[in-house]
Amino acid sequence: AAVSNPAQALTDAMRAALLAHQPLRTLLGGAHVHEERPRGAREPMVLFDTIETRDWSTAEQKAHEHFVSLAVRTNSRSRRLAQQILDEIETVLDGAALSLAGHRLVNLRIVFWSVARQGENFGASVRLRAATEPV
Repeated sequence: AAVSNPAQALTDAMRAALLAHQPLRTLLGGAHVHEERPRGAREPMVLFDTIETRDWSTAEQKAHEHFVSLAVRTNSRSRRLAQQILDEIETVLDGAALSLAGHRLVNLRIVFWSVARQGENFGASVRLRAATEPV
């Protein structure tokens, strides 16, 4: 069987975990975690932004290292909602043991986050590092 793309397997699992987390869905007002921003979608939402993957193999074992950036967009002029959404993303994903299609997640950690004004409203970005191995 063809080995699935590790970055796609990772983002699929991350998105499913975020969507399954009720406190996050409540803050977002629904299932607003998107790989690409849907036409006409309204804030607040979480978007998968940049995904960088590098080969991280050793002589014995094929592996990949991934840096995944998530963008948080809100409809709020205060930082509070962006920070609450970040906190829930951290709860779900930092150190999570997600099961991936065709790959094993070695680890998943948040390495950076920021909250900033985006036009009139606040948003945030969060960057995670993951290591995966093919099964």
